[in-house]
Amino acid sequence: MNEQQVAELIRKYNEGTLTPNEKTALDIWYLKFASESTAELSEDKENQMVAMLRFSLPLQHQKPSVKLWPRILAVAALLAIVVSVTFWALKDRASYPKYANDIKPGKTGATLTLSNGKKIRIADMKVGQVAVESGVKISKTADGIITYEVIANQNNLAGQMNTLETSVGEQAQVKLPDGTLVYLNSASYLKYPSSFANIPKRKVEFSGEGFFEVFKDKAHPFSVKTAGQVVEVLGTQFNINNYPYHSDIRTTLIEGSVNLSNEEKLFKILKPGQQASATRKGISVEEVETEYVIAWRKGYFMFNNETLEEIMSKLATWYNIKPIYNDPELKKKVFFGSMSRFENISKVLSVIERTGTARFEIKGNQIIISKNK
Repeated sequence: MNEQQVAELIRKYNEGTLTPNEKTALDIWYLKFASESTAELSEDKENQMVAMLRFSLPLQHQKPSVKLWPRILAVAALLAIVVSVTFWALKDRASYPKYANDIKPGKTGATLTLSNGKKIRIADMKVGQVAVESGVKISKTADGIITYEVIANQNNLAGQMNTLETSVGEQAQVKLPDGTLVYLNSASYLKYPSSFANIPKRKVEFSGEGFFEVFKDKAHPFSVKTAGQVVEVLGTQFNINNYPYHSDIRTTLIEGSVNLSNEEKLFKILKPGQQASATRKGISVEEVETEYVIAWRKGYFMFNNETLEEIMSKLATWYNIKPIYNDPELKKKVFFGSMSRFENISKVLSVIERTGTARFEIKGNQIIISKNK
């Protein structure tokens, strides 16, 4: 978007006429600026953003949450969130909190377990062929994707299952034998057959968080089984999150349609932009802004009115940390904002700390969280 288009979206937000799609476009525009958050903004870039701020004032404050966006004065004009303590930090970069220790972000990596029990650490393998197993060639591409190619009689592959598992602080991608692409977030597990040949239904098992781009095959439905839920599709894109810190299983549809059922055999059909929350008691469906749900796949944390406890749980699976709260009430504080997943944790914590809501101390892999003095 050009400057005039951005300014128009800011104006519409202030008037209360911004549509959900326009709000998402505004968020994406901001992320492009936020990607520069670890470097000094040029004077021209700062002047451009300040000009946009002046164009869009006065602000109409609305939501009772704390914004996380750092340094940039014009950010306040983007979503105009009222906060208990609002910070303006265009020039005051030196006042960011400093930490004696730091923790690096997660990275690409996973453990592939073949049907014969052999384990392969993906991060340790070079680009090219990884293994040949009973007529299946498994390879690693230049961008880190695990791919499968059947090179022998497919009838010999019946019942052979592989698993791909990411530990805390790892993420991975795999292209299944049918062409389906699966992105695995940290601490996730995918079990799937070496070949889908001569199988009426393509079935996989999953836990953690993953984004699925299912290859369309109307004759062979694709299903994902998690603990307490089954998702059936023909060909579509969706995100599943059943991390243990959630009390439900969250399935978000990006495009196409899915048929979802829980342990009690209750069924729901999702439409694009809808998220299902499944428990033993039932399945509820609501409209969501999908950009926030799949931000992890694009390399961002995006928090949409989430509590500090929820945020720290997300950080824990990526940075392998243990949050410790000196004041349990801090868990309930609500935030809204976005930042890169590939910064050291000090960058993430410093943004939160700048809101004046909490302060952090890094001790090994423990994050001590206290009230701001």
